Amino acid sequence: MGAFLRSKNRCIGVTAHHVIRLAGTKDLNIGGVKGQVVADWRTFDLVYFKASGCEPTPLGTARLGPARLASAMGAKDCSISDVGDLLSVVIGHADMPGPGESGTPLYQDEKVVGILSSINLNSGKGTIISARVIKKGAEGLI
Repeated sequence: MGAFLRSKNRCIGVTAHHVIRLAGTKDLNIGGVKGQVVADWRTFDLVYFKASGCEPTPLGTARLGPARLASAMGAKDCSISDVGDLLSVVIGHADMPGPGESGTPLYQDEKVVGILSSINLNSGKGTIISARVIKKGAEGLI
């Protein structure tokens, strides 16, 4: 699902844009949370939506080393190999994310440092959109 950002009176969710781009609607229901798309940032494969309520996601800054992709579909240990606006993670070939796992949060030290955008099955690497980019895209929305 990505992450939730909150201001005093607004809750904004963020996930991978390609997950919902073919839905044909701006109204969403993700895991019981109702929302409406309010912005997208296709350059970084992000979509932002107004949510009916949320618990804000603690965001952090990525560093090289161990991390974990975790969602309702399960958890996968991985290692961050490159940091920047986009992060690269090495994922074991036996434990690769599957269809529907785009938007999965990447955790380090119990904070979300990014969300999964894509994987390369040949190299066993994933591309993650950093929390820094997620926050920048939400400027003016919260």
